[in-house]
Amino acid sequence: KNSKIKKKIYAHCLDYDTYLKTKEETKINGSPYAVYVDQDLANHIGFKVLKEEPPVSENQYYPALLNFFKDFKNKTGLNIKVAVHPKSIDNKIPKLFKGFNYSVGNTAWLIKNSKVVLAHTSTAISFAILFKKPIIYLTSKEIKKSWFQPRIERFSEVTNGKIININENLNLKLDSKELFYIDEEKYKQYLDNYLKTPNSPDIPLWEIVTKYLKSYSI
Repeated sequence: KNSKIKKKIYAHCLDYDTYLKTKEETKINGSPYAVYVDQDLANHIGFKVLKEEPPVSENQYYPALLNFFKDFKNKTGLNIKVAVHPKSIDNKIPKLFKGFNYSVGNTAWLIKNSKVVLAHTSTAISFAILFKKPIIYLTSKEIKKSWFQPRIERFSEVTNGKIININENLNLKLDSKELFYIDEEKYKQYLDNYLKTPNSPDIPLWEIVTKYLKSYSI
């Protein structure tokens, strides 16, 4: 907004293109569910590339996560569907999410059709904002001691979403009104600040760019 560059292209992030496409797809009418947006927190290749310590260990995090899924389902009546991170190690997925429905490559569609989104800090939170789905942020004993926790807290702050510790909150009553609440003002601010320039056209990003460039061609 404060850039001194005279020629600006008012557009949106690439996730918004996916949103536009997914919005037009047929909505399913099956049983309501919650979607967990996986980030492969124990084994993501990015941690090795960036020389960062994974915020969780596989043997501690996933058993706690699955226990939370079961408890969440018992208290809310919602099944859990897992949107697996596309860079996850394929042969580990069946073990890590044993007993739960999981799939790869359809995160936006799963979020669109969900009742609520369970997440950490994934950029796929953009789809929860765009489809106006409530977001519950998950942390754990391990995560709270790691560099990852402040990121979760920041996402929670900017969207006004609830944080649940999967190790400690299992026996607490889940308040549906609180868990499924959406702060529409915060969501609008997130949309305007991070996803789409206000009043920019609802057409694919590169179509916006090419139209702009053509308008300056000789």
